[in-house]
Amino acid sequence: MACKLMADLGARVIKVEPPEGDWTRRYGPFPGHRADPEKSGLFIYLNAGKLGVSLDSSSPAGLAKLDSILAGADILVHNVAVADRARAGLDDARLRKRFPNLIATAISPFGDFGPHRDWKAHELNIVNAGGWAHLNPGSSHFPELPPLKSFGHPGLFHTGIHACVVALAALWDRTRGVVARHSEISAQECVAAMLELSFVHYSYAGREASRLGMRQAAPWTILECADGHIMVLCLEEAQWKGLVELMGNPDWAHEDIFADLRTRALNADALYALMGDWIKDWKKADLFREAQVKRIPMAPVSSMADLYASEQLRAREFFVPLDQPGVGRLSVPGAPFKSTAGGWRIGGAAPRLGEHNEIIEPRRSAEPRAASTAKVDHEPRSKNRLPLDGIRVLDLTWVWAGPHCTLQFAHLGAEIIRIESTHRLDATRRVPPFADDIPGVNRAGYFNQYSQGKRSLTLNLSDPRGVEIARELVRHCDIVADNFSAGAMDRMGLGYEVLHKIRPDIIVVSISGCGQTGPWRKLLSYGPPSAALAGFCSVTGYAGLGPAETGVSFPDPTAGVLGSVAVMAALHHRDRTGEGQHIDLSQLEATVTLLPAALLEYSLNGAPPARDGNRDPIMAPHNTYKAFGDENQWVSIAVADDDEWRAMCTVMAMPQLADDARFRKLADRKANEDALDEIVTAWTRGRDRWEITEALQRAGVAAFPSMSNKDLAHDTHMLERGFFTNFDHPEVGRRLHAGIPWRLSDAENRVRGPAPLLGADTDAILKTMLGMSDEKIAELRALDVLA
Repeated sequence: MACKLMADLGARVIKVEPPEGDWTRRYGPFPGHRADPEKSGLFIYLNAGKLGVSLDSSSPAGLAKLDSILAGADILVHNVAVADRARAGLDDARLRKRFPNLIATAISPFGDFGPHRDWKAHELNIVNAGGWAHLNPGSSHFPELPPLKSFGHPGLFHTGIHACVVALAALWDRTRGVVARHSEISAQECVAAMLELSFVHYSYAGREASRLGMRQAAPWTILECADGHIMVLCLEEAQWKGLVELMGNPDWAHEDIFADLRTRALNADALYALMGDWIKDWKKADLFREAQVKRIPMAPVSSMADLYASEQLRAREFFVPLDQPGVGRLSVPGAPFKSTAGGWRIGGAAPRLGEHNEIIEPRRSAEPRAASTAKVDHEPRSKNRLPLDGIRVLDLTWVWAGPHCTLQFAHLGAEIIRIESTHRLDATRRVPPFADDIPGVNRAGYFNQYSQGKRSLTLNLSDPRGVEIARELVRHCDIVADNFSAGAMDRMGLGYEVLHKIRPDIIVVSISGCGQTGPWRKLLSYGPPSAALAGFCSVTGYAGLGPAETGVSFPDPTAGVLGSVAVMAALHHRDRTGEGQHIDLSQLEATVTLLPAALLEYSLNGAPPARDGNRDPIMAPHNTYKAFGDENQWVSIAVADDDEWRAMCTVMAMPQLADDARFRKLADRKANEDALDEIVTAWTRGRDRWEITEALQRAGVAAFPSMSNKDLAHDTHMLERGFFTNFDHPEVGRRLHAGIPWRLSDAENRVRGPAPLLGADTDAILKTMLGMSDEKIAELRALDVLA
């Protein structure tokens, strides 16, 4: 995924595979369900436009070939296990010595150091290790069913997107004469960094989150329509009143048991039964349209057919054709954003195994270049500074997607000036958990998690004088970020055309639910319904049950981190041309880009994949199994091949299973997976989850407990890696927050400080950047401009 993004942005990417080929060649989906390594939909999607080389770097000839490629490369991205890197010629010391200009980016399940450094993990293990699966599906009534993995590989895709951001940042830094940086990215930490409210519920209020139990708000559920399902979410009373009106003001809706969010949540079963009786006769598209007219957050649970037929995605030409030899023309997700500078394209078919073995020639690596003359207000770079030191971001975002985007820039060293207003306070300052359950605008864990290392300036943008101050600030900024609804920045007088005239090289990133154009551009968009609209809920769920939620509103961080990729690409573009650009990022499109296996299953075979819980197309056993203890004690196990199965049988003290005709080979285990899971569960049920994990990992089998927010806070591996931050905050004291999910060489890898108090930096910013006097600031404050 990391290299797919680079290829689509115009890089010449060489895909290096082992002689047997990348594992995704075996994964599928395949046309007609007939396995063929040259026709795997997932491989095609991830490797379109790349050149392909196969080699064995553990052999002298293979290593020489790899070295010839690295000699001409700017960036190396790999996920070779730490213990195997020396044998593969990819150990850090060797790379630094032989290729001093090379930016090396290493991806691993748990990072390059720490107690779990050498442990194996697949997507199932990663989403359990990072705390996501423990929350999924939300508000479950089935404690006997395991924590659920969302369909496909969104956890690992997120890891790849983070790797792309860091690699592009290091490359941008190298153009300024800084030594080529190496980085390591932990998949577990990438998942833990996007848990929305879950982690801070523990660190702020001591609450251990779970997929089980009652939600604090209702309605928040998926209900069945005449032709599918729809998600309903009403977090504000105005939304509930609009829904009641849409339902025709039934008498039951005015009963005391449905009087407010809390009472509706306490009586959710009755509420959903009554709502379901009304919804069941609606077609989901019709109800979606009517709900949006009344600004009610509803979204259809999109099928793959719905996505391909979507009027919004068609209007924005999101799906693009890809001609793959031997397969034909496929329709695949394109760019998750539009840009005034263009620059995104799928450059051709995915390579056949070893297709370019004979034509890859060494290329001279690019030399570091001087800083662009387009830059202003930037200090010279030094070796230990972070890549974006000297970059300034005017942050007009709120809630989650936008703040998550600008948080990545803060982690990379940029100065983030967050514009806030008491007239329209960020919702995340107003929602629990609050430190010690004491409400306050500076005490909310949600805001304090995603605003670490930023500055806060209060400014009333409903006042023309406030807008003029914002425009003046733009003169001193490199990037402007917003996630208002489509057209809102134009209506405020801060649209791209205005900002471009103020500073021609300004980079503006606008994140919205469905993008700035198209029939759905004004869609009311919340994270959970966005996952339904983007198709994830339709293919996520337990076998035999209906569509399921995804536990975390991951469309928000998906849009945020992909927005940071787009901005890093824009910085490179500005270096080359001096031009700024406007990036129009759609949360819907960003999320759909993470659903390739389901889309291509439909595209190739005319039907979506069936919901199948935690099971996998090519691994078995592959599930999350009950361990000893209460209903929250589970352990994920993923067996990749027959050798690992035999090793697991030894650990279970059941060597006879390895020769059992039902389980000897993968095809046998898949054919008898119900019986297989029963045997594994009988073994795990009486054992501690960590005992199981450690025994299997010693045998080379991927396993990891399903981690709660409390488990993460006390995880010895993550604590040793220094992932969590623990600052002195003026109002909440010391609270654990998720930190940076990567480590850069020759840099201080730390969050700069806690989230700001509301307006704490207003005076300092106005004085230092705009030269305002104390008297002028006092005057503006008295006029309610700085509020």
